[in-house]
Amino acid sequence: MNLAKLLAPYLSNAESTIPDVEIEGLVTDNRDVKAGDCFIALAGITHHGKVFVEDAIAQGASAILLETDENAAQTGSISYHSNVPVIVIRSLKTIVNKILIDFYKLSSSAFDMRLLAVTGTNGKSSITRFAAQISHGLQHSAGLMGTLGFGVWPNIVESKNTTPELAVLLRQFTLMKAEGAEQVFMEVSSHGIEQKRIEGLTFDTAVFANLSQDHLDYHGNMESYFTIKRELFLSAKLQNAIINADDEYGQRLLADDEIEAKKISYGFSKTADVRVVTWAMNGASIDASITTPWGDASFTINMVGDFNLANVLAAISMQAIENKFSFAEIIESINCITPAPGRMQTYSKAGCASAVIDFAHTPDALKNVLATLKKQTSGTLAVVFGCGGNRDADKRSKMAGIAQELADSIVFTADNPRKENLKTIIENMQAGLDSSNMTPVSIELDRTKAIETALSELGSDDLLLIAGKGHEAYQDINGVKIPYCDEGVLLTLGYHDISAKNTVTKNKTSLNKTHFKKEALR
Repeated sequence: MNLAKLLAPYLSNAESTIPDVEIEGLVTDNRDVKAGDCFIALAGITHHGKVFVEDAIAQGASAILLETDENAAQTGSISYHSNVPVIVIRSLKTIVNKILIDFYKLSSSAFDMRLLAVTGTNGKSSITRFAAQISHGLQHSAGLMGTLGFGVWPNIVESKNTTPELAVLLRQFTLMKAEGAEQVFMEVSSHGIEQKRIEGLTFDTAVFANLSQDHLDYHGNMESYFTIKRELFLSAKLQNAIINADDEYGQRLLADDEIEAKKISYGFSKTADVRVVTWAMNGASIDASITTPWGDASFTINMVGDFNLANVLAAISMQAIENKFSFAEIIESINCITPAPGRMQTYSKAGCASAVIDFAHTPDALKNVLATLKKQTSGTLAVVFGCGGNRDADKRSKMAGIAQELADSIVFTADNPRKENLKTIIENMQAGLDSSNMTPVSIELDRTKAIETALSELGSDDLLLIAGKGHEAYQDINGVKIPYCDEGVLLTLGYHDISAKNTVTKNKTSLNKTHFKKEALR
């Protein structure tokens, strides 16, 4: 696309002053630059994109848009670096999303897919993954975008953020469309909403999973956190709002008259539209019966935890609300779902304690996971976890208190201390301990040693929860991401992933066991 024509609505005389340059794409991260791209150098929190201009040019950028403030050079002024035009634009950040949207509307079909958003403190990755897997089972090609990666299921590659910058989103949408995706299931974080990373996107359906303490270092308090999440549901173009009826903030959204979208509630509540009638844990599986506006069904999923069952309900609702497939087909496709990496992943080793890796890094998530595992453990339930540095410090003591209440043994360790002193983080955690509680608590700053030591002290009937990092393949220490993963520690010790051996769900539902309702939400 011609750069001058693209910038014409934003710069006077753009078509006469800007060089005749054709661009292949727009990027805001120099690491994503490909030959023919235009690199947008914005002022960031820690760096200004101008420091990466030379690198972008070396990678093949054909033009640079450089943000400057109101007192700097005249907007639209042009200089050249290695024969590449560098165009200065004042307060570029205020118009960059409009430029991006113009580019992709004019040069691709990135907006021709059904977009479905999932927001909430916990469960976003699982819900989007389950929905994409069900779509795949229905032979309905689906894109996935979130913490665990992006791509057209099942070909997912690593992503840098839960909700990337709009420039990344739009480029990925274009690639997904080219690969045949008809819809995209996307995690939407509170940061992504507030920082306008989803500006210009029209979501057909949005899911609210839950809200509990996290990111208060950024939002300040829970009410501000909720207010940002709520914005996703206020769009006049949103068709469907699928909301967790078991969550107190979900109840507020259900009662919110400013939300114009059709509301569908899900959960264990008797008032939920899509609700669990009966459920029971059977080893590492859950047997469940549900009732919905589209019909009733019974099925089995190879996962544990009532929260995972709730996540499956959300994924079912995302598919059923479109009325593209029969309810029986959707339920049958539950056969395809498997747990998200690092989410209640179970490992075993003959004659040793079992281990579970989970991403739980908030008070609510840790409480849910420990409560679930306690019901399934005949012996000692131990937990190894830490808290992230340079993040919400208030949740540290709360998580320690929850661990002390539910676990039989605790080891405090490192979890991405970043640029904060690890000992300070541990001290914050210790502040939440009840001195009258006799649950043994130890400290091992080396996470690998913490896991090894904890397992060595447990027997074959015991279970160790390794919480906080989940799928992450690094430790962030002093701003450097050092290769590390909890699973790697277990595999080195001779453990194997149980879920990898048992990915086929024993789905009990068949056409004669699924009961249909004539009335459906439309």
